Amino acid sequence: MSRFNNSYANRGRQLETELEVTHQYYNSRRIAKIQKIPIPVKVLDLNPRTGKINKAFYEQKSTVDYIGTYQGRTVVFDAKETNVESRFDLKNIKEHQYQYLKDQHMCGAIAFLLIRFSKLATANNSETYYLPFSVLAEYMVNSKKGGRKSIPYQVIAKEKYKVEAKNSALVDYLSIVNEIIEHK
Repeated sequence: MSRFNNSYANRGRQLETELEVTHQYYNSRRIAKIQKIPIPVKVLDLNPRTGKINKAFYEQKSTVDYIGTYQGRTVVFDAKETNVESRFDLKNIKEHQYQYLKDQHMCGAIAFLLIRFSKLATANNSETYYLPFSVLAEYMVNSKKGGRKSIPYQVIAKEKYKVEAKNSALVDYLSIVNEIIEHK
């Protein structure tokens, strides 16, 4: 299987797997402690023979995918993949996720999205970008006023926000976070 499987069923799974490896690397080197936040699910029907869940529902809305600490700062983010080459649709961000990022940002956390453009990605080019909360907020506010319902690729794909692999950090977004911390 290629590094970037673009089927809808696996959308996001490759990025999630790469982030898991990255977080293990960060944690083992005591660089940062970032954890994936599990979604609370209530199981209603479980097949006792196979252990497969037949029926379940989300007990509550999730916050974001990842929360942690880096250099004494709270880091919160959501990781998204899109198969659209020219934009990131804001419908991919749920209102409660946006509100959580906003609240955390207002409290001083480093809040952002990691966005991967799956169709543009190759084995040598991940096409994964760090999107600062400020850019997300600008587009979310404008969309609620009847403006554009997406963020153009050209706005997201800034060289300074491109996330590359470094050592065992397959998605080394902390290099960008570090630059942001140093310039504040």
